Amino acid sequence: MPARMGRATPRRAGSVLATTHALRAIAGGLCAVLLACGPPEPEPVVLNVDACDFCRMTISDSRFGGEVIMTTGRVHKFDAIECLAGFVRAAQPGSVRMAYVIDTQHPGTFIPAESAGFLKGGFLRSPMGRSIVAFATPAAAEEQRAMLGGTPLSWAGVRADSTAPAPGVAR
Repeated sequence: MPARMGRATPRRAGSVLATTHALRAIAGGLCAVLLACGPPEPEPVVLNVDACDFCRMTISDSRFGGEVIMTTGRVHKFDAIECLAGFVRAAQPGSVRMAYVIDTQHPGTFIPAESAGFLKGGFLRSPMGRSIVAFATPAAAEEQRAMLGGTPLSWAGVRADSTAPAPGVAR
């Protein structure tokens, strides 16, 4: 007996319901993928609560440090740029999605490490004693060099320098 118009058979109703659930699952998955593909953002640091994922010191100064976002989405926080650089050097190749450093001139403000400018060895003393500080751009670092002293470095230079321990600081 043919099905009546306007009325679905139980089998068809089940098919439509299953299709609807499948489409919703696909749409939800696409939303998750699109959100995951967005630019990775650092998490706010909670001073005197969060600990450095390299040296385990409590993060207490908003002028220094940074964060690394792994390809898995996990965020690692650091109290000093030298800790962040040491972590990045030790990480498996391809496992770091993004590295951010804190702009010394704007405490608590994260900038991509690749585009930052750095000074090493000037008057500002970082928590781990290497005196590596970051600025929003290499030009900003050069401008501050006259007042703070130090040697300008790129992110590649900071990473390369991260293997030697600071004078008088045990690793």
